[in-house]
Amino acid sequence: MELREIVTRTERIWIEEGIVHCVVLPTATHTLDDAHVNSRAVDELAEGRKLPMLLDTRASRGLDRDARLYYVRPEAAERVSALAMLIDSQVGRMFGNFYTNVHRPPFPLRLFNSESDALVWLKEQVV
Repeated sequence: MELREIVTRTERIWIEEGIVHCVVLPTATHTLDDAHVNSRAVDELAEGRKLPMLLDTRASRGLDRDARLYYVRPEAAERVSALAMLIDSQVGRMFGNFYTNVHRPPFPLRLFNSESDALVWLKEQVV
């Protein structure tokens, strides 16, 4: 079966084995408009299912404040059951911990350096 993917200005998004995969592209900072487009892409691919998400932020150039708040609004828990965020640096870990502690996402969120470890954890989160 061929995987269907959607590429937006800021992310490449697809679903594989019940997990939403989002790879941040090395583009400019995500804006609120980008957050809306990316969320609609996830909705389209998930077809109403609430799924765990692997978010590869290793190429990220950041999110503006409005985009950050949009991604962790209470309604986000209607589509995301858990979020594993791939990071590749100490700065990424500090940003991820800050993001988690300040914005309190409405779903479990863990930071990982290893994609395989992240996938193991996400498979445990499948509802």
